[in-house]
Amino acid sequence: MQFKTFALTLAAYLSLITCGVQAKNLTIVDPAGKPVVNAVVSVTSDSTPAAGTAVMDQVDKQFVPHVLAVPAGTSVTFPNSDNIRHHVYSFSQAKPFEIKLYSGLSADPVEFDKPGIVALGCNIHDQMIGYVYVYENARVFITGNDGSVVIPDGVQSVTLWHPELDIVQSRQETVSLDESAGSEIVTLTLKATIPAEPVKKSRTFGSKKFGN
Repeated sequence: MQFKTFALTLAAYLSLITCGVQAKNLTIVDPAGKPVVNAVVSVTSDSTPAAGTAVMDQVDKQFVPHVLAVPAGTSVTFPNSDNIRHHVYSFSQAKPFEIKLYSGLSADPVEFDKPGIVALGCNIHDQMIGYVYVYENARVFITGNDGSVVIPDGVQSVTLWHPELDIVQSRQETVSLDESAGSEIVTLTLKATIPAEPVKKSRTFGSKKFGN
């Protein structure tokens, strides 16, 4: 996992250099100074990367990755790599959907066509929680195990999102940066407890219950 995080960070750095953009290292930590993993760092842009395809796997009763960031219009597949069946669903306003009990590859990918935060759950395993961060007019990066991302130099501010960010409802915060600094550390205050499941009331679409 550490090698994968390093490879992704290096790839982002090389991408910025190739485009002629100076790179800046931004590290997100909690008040205790520990790296914050899966923090979404959004930099405002005049354009949005082209929509394509992405994968949100299910491994050991967990969504992998825990947080997936995609530009609006991206089609996401939800393969099930476990040897048990899962039932993926979301009631989030940005993309309500369900993929009924299945194993292996799901029949069709899900298109995330509207920007917003989509909380995912499994109707069989309540502990399974994941997030799809759908964006537009931005360049988006996600912190790895070291809490760091590589962003373009000269950025004045970034918007940060994390599922445990201690801000009511939005779970996002905009912070100002020092344009002249080659690297910078930003502190986020996270909740002391794990965020609530994506839905816990009535798991239905209309009058039709999941699994029926």
